[in-house]
Amino acid sequence: MDSLVRAVTEDHAVRFVTVVTTSLSREACRRLEAKEMEARVLSRLCTTGCMLATIAKEGHERVMINIRADGPIGRLIADAWGDGRARACLEQRLSEHEAPMDHAMTGVRPSIAHAVGTSGSLTVTRDLGLEQQYQGTVDLLSGEIDEDVEHYLNTSEQLPSVVRCATLLDGRGEVRRSAGIMAQILPGTDSSRLDSIRARLEEATLRDVLAQDRTANELALFANGGHPLKTHSSSPVQFYCPCDEDHARRVVSTLGADDLESLADEQPLTDVRCHFCGHNYALAADVLREIATTLRSKTS
Repeated sequence: MDSLVRAVTEDHAVRFVTVVTTSLSREACRRLEAKEMEARVLSRLCTTGCMLATIAKEGHERVMINIRADGPIGRLIADAWGDGRARACLEQRLSEHEAPMDHAMTGVRPSIAHAVGTSGSLTVTRDLGLEQQYQGTVDLLSGEIDEDVEHYLNTSEQLPSVVRCATLLDGRGEVRRSAGIMAQILPGTDSSRLDSIRARLEEATLRDVLAQDRTANELALFANGGHPLKTHSSSPVQFYCPCDEDHARRVVSTLGADDLESLADEQPLTDVRCHFCGHNYALAADVLREIATTLRSKTS
């Protein structure tokens, strides 16, 4: 079962967030028909999003990760809430030669950098429900997403952190298991405390541990070298997309009144597809004309 655990070492020196995102990642991939390399990318997006959304104590915190890079996927977005809900999307699909087969269950994880890109930016937007949002941007470090999020936390938010994800695929190229671990130094602790944790989370080790189907609590113990932890909270994790027809209307309204009326004249229905969940909303021609009229009234 997917779940997220927040814990701290007994000496209150290191904070851990561990999350199992297997079902969440599977659902995100199913809705977007993603397999192989796309499944790995979506899984890391969902997993890092879930962990980033836990830094504030409020469950209503919303975090968006926006990656713009030079890889064939183009723009990548993760959208997550502090209560464990998350979704993710890819701007472009990979061609067959861009998504090589790899179902290895152990060993060093496959790199996703050639799909994501290694030159570009990563922007994190935090919405705490206040009047203003917090936003920070860093250059991409590696294109591996979790390493880039770690770089963001260390530089933009100045929170000494280690962030690692692992995704295992089955023989059909679909997600078999997916999970992530984030460790952060608490105030007054030397950042060198992270060195042993980082070594413990080397890719091959984390993948081997995940192959044994660990729970979020077991992953936290593993990350802390088997030493006891104080668990602060545990919460379920799930795929969630808040799109609806009103959102679809807002999307098409960006086209402008003239273009909307042209679409209405050309076809009886216009499909608007959600990039996150794949749901199609069919807007009738009279709906488009209504939106166009509303837009014109606002500018007159």
